[in-house]
Amino acid sequence: MTNWIKRTKICLVALILQLSLYSVVVRSEQFHFDIYESEDVIEDVESVGGFNQQYTELSDASLLWGPYRSSLYFGIRPRIPHSLLSGLMWFGVDDYGGLHNIRHVYEKYDPVRKANWISYDPRLGGREVIRDDDYHIELTIDYVKSSDGLSWGAKIRGEYMQGFEYNKLALVWYSGLEGESDEINELGLKTRNGYLQLENRPQQEGYRGNIKLGGISEELGMFDIEINDGPASNRHPKGDPKYHFLDPSKTQHLSLAVPDDNTWRAKDIFLALLSDSVEDLLETNGNAVPPEQAFLLRDMKHYQGNLHFVQKVFEGKFEFDIIYTNKLTRPTEMITFDNINEKIDRNLKIFDDKFNDKFQLKAPYDKQSKHLDFAKELLSGLLGGLTYAYGDHLVDRETKFDDESFEEYKLKGSLEGPHELFSLVPSRPFFSRGFLWDEGFHLIPLINYDSDLVFEVLQSWFNLIDEDGWIAREQILGPEARSRVPEEFQVQSPEIVNPPTLMLVFTYLLNNIKDPHNLDLDTPYNVDDITSLDSKNLGSLILNNPKLLYNYTQNIYPKLKTHYEWFKRTQQGLYREFEDRGTNGEVYRWRGRTLTHCLASGIDDYPRALPADIAELNIDLLSWIGVMTRSMKMIAELLHLDEDYEQYKKTEEAIIENIDAIHWSEEHQAYCDVSVDDDDINIHVCHKGYVTLFPFLTKLIPEHEVSKIESIVDLISDPEELWTDFGLRSLSKSDEYYKTEENYWRSPIWININYMALDALQHYYDISKSYMSKELKEKVTSTYHQLRLNIINNIADKWETTGYIWEAYEDDSGKEKGAKNFLGWSSTVLIMMTMPENL
Repeated sequence: MTNWIKRTKICLVALILQLSLYSVVVRSEQFHFDIYESEDVIEDVESVGGFNQQYTELSDASLLWGPYRSSLYFGIRPRIPHSLLSGLMWFGVDDYGGLHNIRHVYEKYDPVRKANWISYDPRLGGREVIRDDDYHIELTIDYVKSSDGLSWGAKIRGEYMQGFEYNKLALVWYSGLEGESDEINELGLKTRNGYLQLENRPQQEGYRGNIKLGGISEELGMFDIEINDGPASNRHPKGDPKYHFLDPSKTQHLSLAVPDDNTWRAKDIFLALLSDSVEDLLETNGNAVPPEQAFLLRDMKHYQGNLHFVQKVFEGKFEFDIIYTNKLTRPTEMITFDNINEKIDRNLKIFDDKFNDKFQLKAPYDKQSKHLDFAKELLSGLLGGLTYAYGDHLVDRETKFDDESFEEYKLKGSLEGPHELFSLVPSRPFFSRGFLWDEGFHLIPLINYDSDLVFEVLQSWFNLIDEDGWIAREQILGPEARSRVPEEFQVQSPEIVNPPTLMLVFTYLLNNIKDPHNLDLDTPYNVDDITSLDSKNLGSLILNNPKLLYNYTQNIYPKLKTHYEWFKRTQQGLYREFEDRGTNGEVYRWRGRTLTHCLASGIDDYPRALPADIAELNIDLLSWIGVMTRSMKMIAELLHLDEDYEQYKKTEEAIIENIDAIHWSEEHQAYCDVSVDDDDINIHVCHKGYVTLFPFLTKLIPEHEVSKIESIVDLISDPEELWTDFGLRSLSKSDEYYKTEENYWRSPIWININYMALDALQHYYDISKSYMSKELKEKVTSTYHQLRLNIINNIADKWETTGYIWEAYEDDSGKEKGAKNFLGWSSTVLIMMTMPENL
């Protein structure tokens, strides 16, 4: 124990010294606030596209709070910069080693068998289950929101596994109110625009009963946080009576002041404070203090400030509640210790009913409860990755890539921003930040479930388009986000793009406007009977009122056009320099490609032409630009921009022409990348796999080109090429680079591409079957049927055995691979479950 204390002190003494400088007593009389009206408390977000004000306020409030700190096991914050951040930590106190494995940030390598939302809607709340093998305990966290969206409650329950019923666990809840003003006080420190303080009478040896914190801020108004002791059945360790001043049956509290952008360091701060206490105990009592007493947080220096820790220690099964109450929430809507169970049960039922209404699982997945539980967890886990990020990010605008060099660049970034982003994340324990090319796939399962949320997220991303038209491919905003990303990946460059999947989603939304020429723009839209956040209208206004989508599209169009033109301009391929490329300029090459990786494409290590040449043309990039063009064409048609519409239509036709004329290889019977030989003559570079499928995946093959469709179906269904019993592998088994080097996209099965393949099979069967032979129709239907089963069955099986959805799956065994809890684009399997069993 002594060695551990020394190591902790060495690592954290610098942090304690820094934080001590900021320790101040924050008093309420320093602040003067008016009594807020309800519409003033909700962040004044500009109404987009003529939204009804009542609906906007309700919708914004319903999404104000959430577990938007998704990189934590459980972390709550509002969609407000530098506001109230809260989180949960826990560690075992059966021995002195438990503190080494304190849980806070959701880490990939933690021995946690499961940690995911199994029922969750961001407008209501939900339930998260965490099975911690280190501590032999299952934690259940129920999170519920008031009907006005301004208040919330959480119930934390723990139940030990058989044989460990009397283990002991310490849990720490913290809440920190950030928000510094530009004014400097007499101590030379920034003053705050709010406060958070303990309202209990100070008790040096701990507290019995509820702990209550009271606070106020400009954005949130007046509020309080109350934490109870839970039911009488809760047990606490007795400890050694010799150390009566360390009573683990009492709740401990400690507060101190920390500057903005430091609350996220709560675990390090807690450990530093605890190490002070432990060192003091060692000096006065030796090593005999039991761990459940030694690791109690003691308020030895009587700090007061904006960050508060509340610690409880339990023995065996336990539960307790945390209630956050905004003073503007009406008494009839408040969450209380008496009604929280009722509200939890009610919200779980609402989620089940809404899920069953929005997602009708198709055979054979409509008969077994395990598949229903699996499907609900797919949606809940995806939504549980909804994140609000705010802060600056590192950008290198100086380094220009040399077109003739394919070497790695060392980027040197400068801070830009701050920016904010409301997005989903690929994987809470590993990729807990916004990824541009992932986000479109994240949103696809949500379009019919909550189209207004999809709209919010799209708008948040589109707001990041800079004046040139660039969006950073990774959104690493603020110091907390940077702390989870290796230094070499932190800097973003405008030289690198990413597949425009957001345009794919925007196209899906626009498809709901069936006849843009006959859209009645004069008749006012109607929001029916919006009386509470339980209204079925909430979340589906966009789909039910195409005029709103029209108005937003009109507002965002100039920015999207800038983005589209920048994308095309920066990725333009060479064609005038080569006689056999014709005069059609719709050819493109991914910039920033190295000899081994093409990060811009999103399929990082997928093999490309070697030797590398600036004359390379990429079929997947051309297909993505086709997706963008098709979406822009739809927008122009919707807005009656006839000249733009004709230009997009002409561009789309030119893209389809070049997909065939330049990228189709008769020799390989596939669409391929193109490079040149020593005589500067076009050659096809065919690494059969996901890249060669892209014209098919993006539905850019004309419906009558059935011979090419058949070649692709043959490629998909051949076990020596892409077919496996678990889904389509990323690179053909016959390719020379199959399973080589990093093997990230050189054999594994990726679910987003498999979803696109299923969707394309269904699409071409519908539009091309009149051109197909009987044999081809049978081939398409059998391939579709078996591919859908293979993908879903394997993912469901691995979820059942491992507790998680995964980033990718091995092609030869179906075994899980990569990041766990990858409920980003792997959640598209939910859409597959709702697709028909047979075409």
